[in-house]
Amino acid sequence: MRFMLKLLIFQKQIHLKIKGHNYMIKSFLFILLLISIPIHSQSIESITEKISIKICDCMRDDLESYSEIKPEFNKCYDKEFNQIFNIVDADEHEILVKDGALEKVKNSIVQTFNTKCEKVNKLIKSEIESIKVTQKSYPTNLDETDFYEVLDNSREIFALEGIVMGFRETENTPNLKLKVGNNYIWILSSIDYDFVKKEDRIKVLGYLIPLKNKNFKKSLNQNNFQILGLGIYKIDSKELKFMSGSESQIMNWKKGEIPE
Repeated sequence: MRFMLKLLIFQKQIHLKIKGHNYMIKSFLFILLLISIPIHSQSIESITEKISIKICDCMRDDLESYSEIKPEFNKCYDKEFNQIFNIVDADEHEILVKDGALEKVKNSIVQTFNTKCEKVNKLIKSEIESIKVTQKSYPTNLDETDFYEVLDNSREIFALEGIVMGFRETENTPNLKLKVGNNYIWILSSIDYDFVKKEDRIKVLGYLIPLKNKNFKKSLNQNNFQILGLGIYKIDSKELKFMSGSESQIMNWKKGEIPE
């Protein structure tokens, strides 16, 4: 923010001194303002990816169960994050010392790690696939008659069954429209919806999110809430996809429990 303010003041000073070059100088500075933001963002992503890969490399290759992942991750996280200034290059070092940058990296590591660490992903996938599907698997606890009774419990995890009616993307995030009885609700998630088609029967696990008046997504909903989807189970083909980081909830759901 300080960098942007300095650019704006500099622009005004040049405008006053050299009137013949107003357009060229103002355009040049405006472009600088625009490109300074994504470059910083990309640098944060690059740093986060570097640390995540270091953590992954640090973790043992002979992990055998899901329960081993967390303690091993914590050990390697402490080791590699404490060495962060030795891992990054000079330009990234300058980014890290800015206010809030280190915290942004810290908050993004788990999600980046989940997408980049292949050996952990394979172990998680294998663990989930090893859970036998029974009649109790993928239970639901929310239907259309409950919609108006659960808003006060929006922090809980819910599971519901319905028919896919359509798709729409908002804020670069895919939304899936689900028909539950005679009611409709939108599912917001980073899950890849490519395996789901219109009129498929699915079950969804996720958090119920009340929509605020200022939230433009409210115009898409006939109700005042949507589901933040953690996992989607396609009933007919028995396919399962889930959001990175929600593995423990998905395991419990497959075992026949509604996660807490």
